Amino acid sequence: MIEIEKLRQVMKEVSAEKGDFTLFGLFLREESPDKWDLVISAPWLEKDKLKALGELVEKLSSIVGQEEVLSLSRIVTLNHDDPSLNAVLRAVQVEDRPIEFLNNNLFGLEIRHAYILRAKESEYSRLTAT
Repeated sequence: MIEIEKLRQVMKEVSAEKGDFTLFGLFLREESPDKWDLVISAPWLEKDKLKALGELVEKLSSIVGQEEVLSLSRIVTLNHDDPSLNAVLRAVQVEDRPIEFLNNNLFGLEIRHAYILRAKESEYSRLTAT
């Protein structure tokens, strides 16, 4: 598993360059064979998803290492209007300290283990939602 402090560093560096994430978390699904999902959402991700994901993976690789990136099951992106994102934002508000969940049902998925590093609606998301 990727070290949470290194993942937090990735989140902070990317946020400084691109803007805040709405959601940034590491999730181990119940049916997953010990491979974690990185679940992210950010307003800037929706503009050019492929390019933004490429840059994120580059930053991840430089901080946590290529082997750790390859240990992820997948990187899941959620758009601002995704019901799963809204469910997480209603259940959790995290800005600066990671929150850990064990054996929980989050956004309709049975989650064995999760670390949510950020779950907070950005100012930009609020403005575009109205």
